[in-house]
Amino acid sequence: MRCQLFKLRFKLSLNSVLWRRLCLGMALSLLISTVAQAKPAVVVPVTQEPLSDSALDVLARSRPSIVQIRGFFGKNSAQAFHGTGFAVAPGGVFLTNYHVVAEQVMFPEKYRLEYRTPEGKTGLITVLAIDVRHDLAVVRAEGFAPPPLTLTNTIPVKGARAYSIGFPLDVGLTITEGVANGRVEDSFDARIHYSGALNGGMSGGPALNSSGQVFGINVAGYRFEQLVSFLVPAEHAKALLQRAQQQPLSLKDAKGEVVNQLRAHATELLGAFQGPLATQQTSGFILPGKLSSFVDCNASGDPSPNQPVQTEAIQCAAKAGLYVQEGLYSGDMTYQHFILTTETLDSLRFTKRLQKIAAASGRHGSKKHVGPLTCKNSNVKLQGFDANLLICTRSYRKLEGLYDFTVRVVSLDNAKRGFASHLDMNGVDFDAGMRFVRRYVETMQWKP
Repeated sequence: MRCQLFKLRFKLSLNSVLWRRLCLGMALSLLISTVAQAKPAVVVPVTQEPLSDSALDVLARSRPSIVQIRGFFGKNSAQAFHGTGFAVAPGGVFLTNYHVVAEQVMFPEKYRLEYRTPEGKTGLITVLAIDVRHDLAVVRAEGFAPPPLTLTNTIPVKGARAYSIGFPLDVGLTITEGVANGRVEDSFDARIHYSGALNGGMSGGPALNSSGQVFGINVAGYRFEQLVSFLVPAEHAKALLQRAQQQPLSLKDAKGEVVNQLRAHATELLGAFQGPLATQQTSGFILPGKLSSFVDCNASGDPSPNQPVQTEAIQCAAKAGLYVQEGLYSGDMTYQHFILTTETLDSLRFTKRLQKIAAASGRHGSKKHVGPLTCKNSNVKLQGFDANLLICTRSYRKLEGLYDFTVRVVSLDNAKRGFASHLDMNGVDFDAGMRFVRRYVETMQWKP
C-alpha cells in the first residue's frame, strides 16, 4: 500500500523493475523497524557438545601415531586425493584403506603418495601389501616411525562408547565420539556398525575403544544418512600386516595381485548361491527371490486402482561390490523383476510397455575400464512359457579374466500379464558367470 501511494503522490515515470526494487526496499525498512521495536528474541547458541574425558585421553594418546595420506598426480603439488593412516608396527609401518592408495597401486608411474603429520612434517609413502576385499593396505612412511597403536580382535559390546580419528574434508585431525553397534548382520563381508560421523578423508583412520585399542578401521558412511558408518574389523588388518612383513608387494606385480583378489572374491560370491535358488511367486510367475541372507530385497508398486497397467517391482542387491579404482567397482550383483498386468490395454500396447522396461545397458565402469558390450538375443522355452533372453558381456581392459554381465528376460505370449527381469553382475569369471545366468533363467516358471 505504501508503495502504491508513493507512486501516485510523486507520479514518477518509473519502469516496472525499478518500481519493484523501491517497493522491496520499503518493505525491508518496515520489517527492520518492526523488529527493532519488538522485544529481543531469546537466541540459543548452537555449540558442539564437549568431548568426554575419555575422548580427550584417546585423542592425546593416538595423535602422534596418525598421519594424513595424500596422493598426487605426476609432479603436481596440488593433491588429487587424501585419506588417513595410523602406525601399526615399528619402522614406520602404517595401515590405511586400499581405496586411499588404489590409484597409485594401479598407476604407479602416474601417482605418488606422501604422508603429512598433524605438525606438518611430510615424506614419501610406499605400499607394502593390499587387501582389496577388506579395503585395507599396509604402507611404510619414509623418515617417520612413531609408536604403533595396539590392534585388538575384540569388538566392543553393543552400546559401548567408541571413537574414530581422521582428517575429514582436509580440515585437520579430528576425533568423533560415537557408539559401537557390533557386527553388521547378514553382510557378505564383515563390517562393524559405528554410530558416529565418518566423512571423506577419514578413510583408513583408526576406530578405538575407551582403552585406546584399535578394534576397527574407518571405511565408509551411508550417503544421505546420519551417523550410520562402517568399520573393517581389526582382525583382517593383523593378517595383512603379517603378509606385508613376510612378502612386501612389488608394484610391478600389483595389478596381478588385484586381479587375483577380485577373482577370489567373485568366486566366493557366486559360490554362496549353491543349490536350488530361492524363489517367490507373483501374478502366476515364479521368479528368483532372496538368494541369500546377505542379499537385500524390497518390493514396491503403484496402489492406484485406475492405472491402465499395474506394475509390481522387486529389487534385490548383494551389496558385495569392491572398490578397484575411481569409476570402477567389481564383484557385485543386482537383479530386479518388473511384473505388469492390465485389464484395459490391447496386446500391442501392453507388449510395448513390457519391452520398454527391458532395455539392456551396462551400468558399471567407464569405457576406459571396460570394453564394449557383446550381446546375444534369442527366444527360449522356459517352464510353462516362452521368453526373450538377452545376454550381454564385456571384459575389463586392464584386469584380465574379469567380466560384466547384463541379462534381460522378458516373458512372451500373454497379452494381459508379463514380466521383465534384469540381472547385472560385474567383475566375475566368464564361465562361472554363464553358469549362474543359466541357473537364474531356468528357475523361472509360469504357474497360474
